[in-house]
Amino acid sequence: MFSLNSPLSRRLSSAASSFVKNYDKQHVVVALGGNALLKRGEPLTIDNQRKNIREGISSLTSILRNNKVTFVHGNGPQVGLLALQGAAYQQKTGALPMELDVLDAETEGSIGYMLEQEIDSALGKDGRERGVITMLTQIVVDPDDTAFNNPTKFIGPIYSLEEANKLGKPVKQDGEFYRQVVASPQPIQLIDQQLTALKLLTNNDVIVICGGGGGIPVILDPVNGRLTGIEAVIDKDRVASMLGKTLGADGLMILTDVEGVAVNKGKSNERWILSASPEQMMKLGDNFPPGSMGPKVESAIDFVQSGRWCRIGSLKDAALMLEGKAGTKITSEHGPDHIEYY
Repeated sequence: MFSLNSPLSRRLSSAASSFVKNYDKQHVVVALGGNALLKRGEPLTIDNQRKNIREGISSLTSILRNNKVTFVHGNGPQVGLLALQGAAYQQKTGALPMELDVLDAETEGSIGYMLEQEIDSALGKDGRERGVITMLTQIVVDPDDTAFNNPTKFIGPIYSLEEANKLGKPVKQDGEFYRQVVASPQPIQLIDQQLTALKLLTNNDVIVICGGGGGIPVILDPVNGRLTGIEAVIDKDRVASMLGKTLGADGLMILTDVEGVAVNKGKSNERWILSASPEQMMKLGDNFPPGSMGPKVESAIDFVQSGRWCRIGSLKDAALMLEGKAGTKITSEHGPDHIEYY
């Protein structure tokens, strides 16, 4: 006879409750900028990164508790430091430094580790029951992508113009300073075996940290099917948009160290956007530089065109952004002519 108090009955009841609870949750992809994890001009120390991550996760606690969450994070400052360390080691020993795809993998592990610790501290029992995991993420790119001819992705620390001229590597202006730039090809897809695992984890409400630094860029040999790493850093916002669409996420939050999206930024007629349609954001495209806000806006447009929403703003304002009280929301819900300023 089947007993309502049997272990099997209790497990079935728990599974049913978990299914209902998870079904009601929105799935939000949260993209954390590398500069949100390390403030501009700060020394790149573990203590500084831990402090910023702790503050960031504190801003995200309510979002983590009430939604399915997939994290993607930047790694520009971190991978740049590893590249400098490799160059110093080469100068000292003559040994070739690690290639950029390997450095991408290293930062996925190190930043994911720190995020996991702070999520565990913030969520406690709830996080331990749901599960939190970091996934190394290989993203297929096209070796003939034109980005390899025009590096735009910032990595590493900031330099003065004089320091940048002595670096011996491609640099571009980032605000008042200069930083090294590397190729940033378009992501094509997450490799199949990792996508299978990611879907399984996400569908079971596990908090997954993946696509760190835009993932590990790889090319696929069409003849033997072998994957090979390539020197590049994929933009993490483009990867967040791609993963969000693939997973069927409801929303995308692009969190950085600026309060939202502005037109005429830094000028006397600067205006901050509260909400806008993707069509209006496309018309304003000249306002968004290719190495910083440009990919964020393009990723948001790509994501929302299939009926989803995206919010761009400061990590510290994350909870307010979901309430429509901070940041910039990009959505099709008000029609193609919609734009509203603060």
